[in-house]
Amino acid sequence: MRISIFLLIVFFPLSFVFAQSGQIEGKIVDDFTGLPLQDVHVFINNTTYQTFSDSTGKFLLNNIQDGQWEIQVRGNGYTSQSQTISALSGKTLEVVFSLEPDPQSNPLFSDFSKGKLKKYKRAVEKKFLADHPSSWQVELLNSDQLIFEKRADKKIQVTSQGPLYFSNRETGYLVTIYFSPFLLEDEEPQLLAHSYYNLPENEGLEKRRSNRLRIHQQSPTYFLSQLMIGEIGDFRSSPNPEVSFSDQEGEYFLKFDTPLEIETADGRRGRMYYEGEKLQVKLNGAPTDWSKLQWRGELFEDNPIYAVPQNFNADRVFALANLEKNAQTMQERIYLHTDRRHYWPGEQILFKAYLSYTNPVLAQDLSKVLHIELIDTTGYVWSHQVFRITDGISAGQLALPDLSETGNFFLRAYTTWSLNYEQAEHILPIQILDHFSKPEASSGEFKVKNVRVFTDKQKYKGQEKVTLNVMITSDDGGPINSNFSIAVLDLKQAVYVPERGEIAEQLSEKSPRGKMQDFKYPLEKKGFELEGLLQDNEGNPIQGSIQAFVNGYEDERKIKSEKDGSFAFSSLDFEEDFEINLKATSVKNQPIRTIKLDLKSYPSEGLDLEMDFPKIVERSMLSDKNIQPVKPIEAGEILLETAEVKGKKDKPFGTMIYGIPDNVVESEELNLVGSTVQFIYALMAKVPGMTVVGSPPNMSVRFRGGEPLILINGTPANGLSGGTISGGASRSFYNVLEGINVFAIDRVEVIRRLVPQYGDQGRNGLISIFLKTGAELAATQNNFNLFKLEGFQRYMNFSKAQETREKFPFLEIFKPTLFWSPSLISTKNTLSIPVEFQLNELAGPFLVEIRGLTDLGEPIYGTFVLNDN
Repeated sequence: MRISIFLLIVFFPLSFVFAQSGQIEGKIVDDFTGLPLQDVHVFINNTTYQTFSDSTGKFLLNNIQDGQWEIQVRGNGYTSQSQTISALSGKTLEVVFSLEPDPQSNPLFSDFSKGKLKKYKRAVEKKFLADHPSSWQVELLNSDQLIFEKRADKKIQVTSQGPLYFSNRETGYLVTIYFSPFLLEDEEPQLLAHSYYNLPENEGLEKRRSNRLRIHQQSPTYFLSQLMIGEIGDFRSSPNPEVSFSDQEGEYFLKFDTPLEIETADGRRGRMYYEGEKLQVKLNGAPTDWSKLQWRGELFEDNPIYAVPQNFNADRVFALANLEKNAQTMQERIYLHTDRRHYWPGEQILFKAYLSYTNPVLAQDLSKVLHIELIDTTGYVWSHQVFRITDGISAGQLALPDLSETGNFFLRAYTTWSLNYEQAEHILPIQILDHFSKPEASSGEFKVKNVRVFTDKQKYKGQEKVTLNVMITSDDGGPINSNFSIAVLDLKQAVYVPERGEIAEQLSEKSPRGKMQDFKYPLEKKGFELEGLLQDNEGNPIQGSIQAFVNGYEDERKIKSEKDGSFAFSSLDFEEDFEINLKATSVKNQPIRTIKLDLKSYPSEGLDLEMDFPKIVERSMLSDKNIQPVKPIEAGEILLETAEVKGKKDKPFGTMIYGIPDNVVESEELNLVGSTVQFIYALMAKVPGMTVVGSPPNMSVRFRGGEPLILINGTPANGLSGGTISGGASRSFYNVLEGINVFAIDRVEVIRRLVPQYGDQGRNGLISIFLKTGAELAATQNNFNLFKLEGFQRYMNFSKAQETREKFPFLEIFKPTLFWSPSLISTKNTLSIPVEFQLNELAGPFLVEIRGLTDLGEPIYGTFVLNDN
């Protein structure tokens, strides 16, 4: 057997702390108008790499493994397009698609009965699912998208408005299927493309992983990956595999003898062939061009609805299946790298968070939410925001308010899970100083580990472009895989402040606070949590029920609070600004108007805020009146006294055309609890001769033996003629009241006798209801409380962050951070990473600070001062 395999390349992702991957961003426009297209499906066939374009036509595909990929774009009403790209770790590729309208996108609908449509849909589902033992675990979710057309030969042609979605409970994938039109009677569906989406995790997570692994072992990818590492136990014939590098990063050439005969331990057989001298494959064995590979036999799963995607990470699932989960293996530690450690009010704190894991395989099973708080030396929280964690990395910015109070602060970075360990949160001292102050410069030796920096020149002048070449090396001096961030400071505008704790110290192993089953804080895997409190008019906690509308009517939820009035919304996944409208009622069905709601904070146990900060000294710069909080009064200006405006509004409805009523009942007399039934019976108790007949929803009232006319603010609501509100004729009193918030009722006027002014409609008397208006209504109704909140913050690149300085006159003319990038990646095949930036007008020394992790989780760091005399 001949095996020329560079084994070091195989399965090294098992030791990754983060994924070596690239990303693809682009835009989709209408080829004719040039306008952006929204909700266009962007995906890579047979993978989980997929997204949809937003309202500006933009899209982003993240975490693409190295290698060649064909991106497909499909949108309703447009012809499909594709582009072949080469993804590379740490690189962002930009692509643009111009889609042409599809003249065949509006197929004719045939008029079928409901019975026939149901029959046809069942037949289509059966054709896609076939006679498979797992078909009972699959469901077609959008059969309403199917289009059936009767042709001239009376055969039924099947098409679809967009793709079909199949939910597979066994594998936990939502499978998106595009297919060609076919004849229901004679043909089988021909698939054009398909993609996979991970369904939300449930209690059967381990079973789902086991199923995926079993199915993967029935795929050509699995057997090709076995050949790449020289495992040939499943092959009946001698494959004689050879593996070599290709010209494409992340892909290799695999050569083996064909036909390759395969036989598994349970007796199933298959065979594989490939075209050409060699087969080009990705790291996990998946062919770059699937048309070059052919396979036969009962061994292989051919239907994509029951399969797993070609980018399925079998190595990780293998490891997870044999990994014991305990407080030690589930540990995560945090290190926070910021562009600086002193700021002015109104600036952006730019950061990158690194999470280190006891076992990197568990990274995707641990926290997905990073909390960052700005706190002062008393522990008061000035700002609290959440950020997504992806593959052990989180990057973003924290906007500082234009604080009137300046001085010493801390950044507190944590995951809820990390709080179950001793000192696992990251506490970073920072100073937010007024525009005339700065920290005293620190001196000391800069430490360097596995980092080298070279410049393209020895000396730079003002506003010159600087090119740095950053090398991340092993102890032996060779390039290595790493993920790192870099900050460059102008030392004429910024001061270097050493870190309180180095990256290696912050990411060292921590001690758990007891056993894992006794951990106090949850693991946030699906999203962040909001916490709320219900209070009565005196400010005391009160139990109640809450109705919530999220982002208008996008999502409605109904929950109950605890006895102490507390309640929570968990697993929220909103980005940036979102709104929640809350209405609460007590157990006695009375409105609760004092509701508190905010992002849930988690107190620290033994937070150490006793730290030494640098001495604050005066910054050598001229005063600028633009930054004064209040400008002095100039000649001719006067300062007015504070004026309070009061208004009074009379009731909008006076004496009505029916004259003086028999009874007037104010809403305060009814002791309302919000129930329509309670209102009716309370009113009956106040009105002699009024009777209630029947029960909801057919409940009605009677005067003189019949239903009275109901008026709302003088307009008939249940009359026999048009012009009514809240509906039309013959509506009962109960039906009318169901459309009204009873707390909005101001008073009720009742006439039990004949009311001739309304003709035949007034023969049984009337009930005239007047609603409150304006502030009067707001003070008494069971109104909603609107909360505007912030979800996951989106990453803002350095140039965008610099633009925010323009809002503040004093900040705009300064640029203490010359460059910041949190997303630099080095590989074993890359000698150096170039970094370019421009100096400020006044040249001087600049400081370069680099922090990061190797693919084995080892810290790398280096601090350098350049352009210094």
